[in-house]
Amino acid sequence: MHISRSRRTVSVALLAMALIPATLTTATAAESPSPVMPPVTTGVQADDAQSVRDFWTPARVKKAVANEPKDNAAFARKAKAVTEPAKGAAKETDWGLKAEAQRILPTGKTTFAASADGVPEMPVAREVPFPQSAPAVVVGKILFIDKAGQEHGCSGASVVSRSGNTVWTAGHCIHPGDGSGADGFYEKITFIPGFKKNAGSPDGYDAPWGKWTATKKVAPTEWTADGDFEDADMAAFNVAVPSGYTSLTAAVGGMGYRFGAGSDFPDVIDSGFPGEGYNRTDMDGFKQFYCTGNAEDASNWNPLDDRVKVDCDMGKGASGGPIATPEAQIISANSHYETEDDGVTRKNDDLFGSEHGDNAVAVINEINK
Repeated sequence: MHISRSRRTVSVALLAMALIPATLTTATAAESPSPVMPPVTTGVQADDAQSVRDFWTPARVKKAVANEPKDNAAFARKAKAVTEPAKGAAKETDWGLKAEAQRILPTGKTTFAASADGVPEMPVAREVPFPQSAPAVVVGKILFIDKAGQEHGCSGASVVSRSGNTVWTAGHCIHPGDGSGADGFYEKITFIPGFKKNAGSPDGYDAPWGKWTATKKVAPTEWTADGDFEDADMAAFNVAVPSGYTSLTAAVGGMGYRFGAGSDFPDVIDSGFPGEGYNRTDMDGFKQFYCTGNAEDASNWNPLDDRVKVDCDMGKGASGGPIATPEAQIISANSHYETEDDGVTRKNDDLFGSEHGDNAVAVINEINK
């Protein structure tokens, strides 16, 4: 199925994002008085916040960003199997759970800077013109180390939550999805809103709001146990508040979410910090890019595959970046792309995210406890 595409300007879309009041709704199930939540896996970051901030020296940040194009080669091969037709596997029970929240602006903000140029549907990603202004500043860089101590990078976004201190991202940005359970979460996870290369800075980059280090981590058990790319490559983590701030959402705002509404959405905005792209040479992991267009069911003919697909040439490093409505409600997170038979070479500009249904509702409910 092909969805007809409209030409909406990003400036208009971003304006709409700023005018929606913040609300938070509880999860519901379409035909179940007692909805059953899918299981989630939780973990706690072992190191204290200051030691994690100190760990991320300029050299380590640079190494994490440099690793993005190469350390995702194995991940691309693992994800490739998902792009093939399902071979008779039964789909997990779909309870039809739903959860929705509207985005909020940073404290004291009633407007924001936006591009003056109208931008039509855009699968060729463009650099965000004002990455340190609302609403773009809600999207930030995620840094972490794996169990071997290697530095890596991803993308994520501040999201509305009861604590006001939550980041939404992909499951593979905080856990390898290898069956290692609660002990398998990555460590030294850090979120940097307003991240931007700056050769004049002593660190080589800007971090105007500092480094927000993870505390509680939550991912679907379908991800931590099996690495399920179709329905479970999503996660959230709470962050410790640096000195001088009251909360993450007060500082930079927070995106809303719309979970359980399917995979088809018109006029989405896809954002992230890609370290490379499809036929691109200008992406280095330090700059925030965005695409606009439609989100579609990746395999409308296959009821076992409800992944979200967008036309966007961002690549590795953009993982975890939000796919959101013009009202800044997250409907998925960047997960993977299609490759040729070698499992490495990218096939096209399609970018996929897991369906944000029951598992997403279970994650946001757990993070809100």
